[in-house]
Amino acid sequence: MPAEIPYKPKGKPTIEFIDYNGAKFKTVFWSVPEGVANKGRLIYVHGFAEHADLYTQFFDDLSQQGYEVFYFDQRGAGETSPGSLVGKTDEFHTFDDLDYFIKYNLDGVTDKTKKFFLVGHSMGGGIVLNYGIRGKYVDNIRGIVASGPLVKLHPESEPNFVLRALAPVINKLLPSMKFDSALNFDNITTNESWKNYIMSHDKKLIGTIRQFNDMFARGDELLVPEKVKKFNPKVPVLVIHGTEDHINDIEGTAKFYGLLPDTVDKKFVRNEGAKHSNFIESEKLYKVALDETVAFFDSH
Repeated sequence: MPAEIPYKPKGKPTIEFIDYNGAKFKTVFWSVPEGVANKGRLIYVHGFAEHADLYTQFFDDLSQQGYEVFYFDQRGAGETSPGSLVGKTDEFHTFDDLDYFIKYNLDGVTDKTKKFFLVGHSMGGGIVLNYGIRGKYVDNIRGIVASGPLVKLHPESEPNFVLRALAPVINKLLPSMKFDSALNFDNITTNESWKNYIMSHDKKLIGTIRQFNDMFARGDELLVPEKVKKFNPKVPVLVIHGTEDHINDIEGTAKFYGLLPDTVDKKFVRNEGAKHSNFIESEKLYKVALDETVAFFDSH
């Protein structure tokens, strides 16, 4: 029997399915409770093969502290793309879909002074950092938070992607071919309850060659000085990376951070002892990520 979500939320999100460009996107919205001051909204971009339930505590805690959360299962993942649609996405759709949902949120509020933040984890972290460089609506974003972003794979995870060097070639020939990433569940978090939940629900983390090729290429771009120097100087950045992350390499993230121009308001938090997923970590490590994120929102 699958494990239950190891957290009982105080609030209850609204789930809606939204049609866009050939896909029916599952969206989840956490509103701010009555009696709590509404401070703004974040749009969340999840990691590879993730889904909304993983962030139940994080989203609930953020909403309780005054921040609305808008989340969507990306094309190729979760309830947006079940069965044969798993992993079917590419670079164009990744950013076109994100553009659509950012505009959807911007257009959907009557208070045009509302603060909007962009937050992403792992693959999603790489997406939001790239958005700071080339995003269509980046001028409407008050700040970007990236958790354990995929800039460079950790040496322990690289063997799982033996097709990495051949991916560009295979991508042209067999873009829809799928394979199991075979990621080690022990590397995700030190929180045993969340690890057991993931293991019971997501027995295999599968993607297509095109999906892997595009997300690796996206990380490579974050190490190109000429591209990183184009990061929007008006958009502050918070990067949080676990020091024990053996899925994505913290040193790759540090290199990207060093390439960010000094004109960018930036902060790099090394979450000591945390593994890959800061937002589902053990209590003390999770609190570091939550508190740093809320403080970043509050100060911008």
